[in-house]
Amino acid sequence: MSSYDKLRPWTEIEKCDCKEITSIVLVDILTDNPIHCFSCKNEIDPEILKLDLKLVDDIASWYGIFQSLYNLWLNSGEYEEYAKEKLINKNSQVNVEGMSVAKRLSVYYPSYYWWFSDTDDGELIHCPNCATKLDPNVKFGTGKCEACNVVV
Repeated sequence: MSSYDKLRPWTEIEKCDCKEITSIVLVDILTDNPIHCFSCKNEIDPEILKLDLKLVDDIASWYGIFQSLYNLWLNSGEYEEYAKEKLINKNSQVNVEGMSVAKRLSVYYPSYYWWFSDTDDGELIHCPNCATKLDPNVKFGTGKCEACNVVV
């Protein structure tokens, strides 16, 4: 298995077909690939972006951890609160690594990290990383922080 295969979309159904990729968002929407177009929110094959293999491997590693925590939270069992604490904590490994790979991805395309939020806790109006008021002018989510490259 190549590094690209770790994140390659397995279907064409949710493939980005924008004429030009202007920015990217790393997000878990229950697919095998967290690399999505910021304009249409569909998947982008990492190989067409010509990402270096180390970055692809690091994105896949981060995504495996994120998916595990997200699935624990979705399960709503005894690990739900533990998983949620890790997903919302700005100092947790999953968020530190997610922010790091998004920043490295920004060398290729402006990139954002989609920060987990539990809608039961209300809508976030401040960046969960720096506490700056979020810019609500987004197509998807409730806001973004340009300073942190975060979307909520």
